[in-house]
Amino acid sequence: MTLPKLGTRGIDSYNRLGRELAAFNYVLRGARPAGAYSTQTMFTLNGLFNRANRLFRRHADLPHFYPVSLDTPLTPADLVVQVANLTAACLAFEERYAHLIEQGRAQALQALQRHGG
Repeated sequence: MTLPKLGTRGIDSYNRLGRELAAFNYVLRGARPAGAYSTQTMFTLNGLFNRANRLFRRHADLPHFYPVSLDTPLTPADLVVQVANLTAACLAFEERYAHLIEQGRAQALQALQRHGG
């Protein structure tokens, strides 16, 4: 399978998405917040969706994420489902671009060194 080229801006964007998504996952698993979420949380989630949609747009099999409404309360269950879907899509994206993760970067560097690069 031929992959679209992922340049340094794309890698930086993916890394930023990964850090912000990790923060959401940490809070959901560690703090287990209850009640409806604020507009700021929904705004931040929509930002993650926008970034993911830009990164995934050339991959027809990866999901497209629709923004959550800022006018409708977001329940903890809704947020967990949204974050889980985004996490799964990011993991699929990482499998395609192995150089995005530490192990993949190490393997790519070793391959370059073996081939005199």
